[in-house]
Amino acid sequence: MTTKTKPPQLAPADERLRYAPAPMAAPVELLRKVSMLSGLGDGELSAIASIAQRKRYAPHEVVVQQADAGGELFVIIAGHLKAVSSGADGRDNALSIMGPGEVFGEISLLDGFPRSATIEALDRCELLIIRRDPFLRFLESSPRTSIELLKVLTGRVRKLTERSEDIAFLRVGGRLAKRVAELAESYGAKLPDGSYRVPFKLSQQEIGDLVNATRESANKQIKQWEDEGIVAQESGHLIVKDLQRLRAHGGEI
Repeated sequence: MTTKTKPPQLAPADERLRYAPAPMAAPVELLRKVSMLSGLGDGELSAIASIAQRKRYAPHEVVVQQADAGGELFVIIAGHLKAVSSGADGRDNALSIMGPGEVFGEISLLDGFPRSATIEALDRCELLIIRRDPFLRFLESSPRTSIELLKVLTGRVRKLTERSEDIAFLRVGGRLAKRVAELAESYGAKLPDGSYRVPFKLSQQEIGDLVNATRESANKQIKQWEDEGIVAQESGHLIVKDLQRLRAHGGEI
């Protein structure tokens, strides 16, 4: 756990709520790339597209704030975001990083309770935003989408369970190796030399937050891996030069 840092920039409420309607022809093709919706037919995708609106976010802009009322489902079209939960002691707990094809906001969408985490853009993002009431009506007529949404929820539970186990049983180095390897494999661009470049910037504080470690301990571990030729840093981006050795540090081999 780390000390809470300066709050990210929060756009004015009227700006956050000013959604830009999606172009008529684009949304169906965009939705087809979303894993939760990939099995739906053209008619079902068109129905979702008709109730979706499109909005772009700048780096470090907050999309939703923890404890805000939840009334939308968000579909990530482009860019990457992080989910952060603030505890009663004022400390931040980085829950996850998400990228294109993933969704968030489904918990508040279904139960109607306030947001359980703050979602902040790590780089330039483009989202499709689906309001609660029309989407719930759509779910009533689309059992396949309801099942896929359940898969998203169970996937979140599995990841949170694994994260809790890692915090309990792995040292900082092991936790950090697993998370950085996961970022490289899930979102990294593979370079000609076989290394992976994480496409968004992470500060040392953010890296520490991802594994419930201090900024100092995360920085020390990254520096050690740099000396060993496992990772490198380039203008704020992590470069994984030897994924196999990094995964070995995380106990995944």
